[in-house]
Amino acid sequence: MNAKQKNHSIDSLFSFLLLLVFFLFTVFLAQMGSAIYKSGVSHLNENYTSRTAIAYLTEKVRQHDKTGSIFLTSVEDLPAIAFFDTTEEAEGKTGAFLTYVYFSDHALYELFVRESTVPEKALGTPIVELSDFDIKEIEEPGTDPLLSVTAVSPKGEQLSTLIPIRSR
Repeated sequence: MNAKQKNHSIDSLFSFLLLLVFFLFTVFLAQMGSAIYKSGVSHLNENYTSRTAIAYLTEKVRQHDKTGSIFLTSVEDLPAIAFFDTTEEAEGKTGAFLTYVYFSDHALYELFVRESTVPEKALGTPIVELSDFDIKEIEEPGTDPLLSVTAVSPKGEQLSTLIPIRSR
């Protein structure tokens, strides 16, 4: 019986060690998966800021691509792009509105006001956080004008695009 007890304790020890190895492998695998997930989320968040700014402006330009509806201007000496809109109000009257998009205080802002209102940067709504933003109009003879847009995320990732303005 003594040999059976030793054999039984070795079997128990082997089973225990096998379970311990399995547990440690599971913990290691979970830690690795967590690190990969955090890295992926961080990268997605990084891309989100600059891509959102570019996609937002691209869509605004496409929505307003009518003659005289898009122009570069300023909001309190800050470079801005303005989009002109008209809407029908009560009793058949129409209203004229401007949407300004500008960069200030490490964020891209949008300001929607009546055409007659003087824009103030403090009234804008932040769209996305950026460390830098630039917009320029490029005109070459014989081609549609282009808007050159560059957005830099808070971590320094730069994304640029050219948006054609077909209505001019």
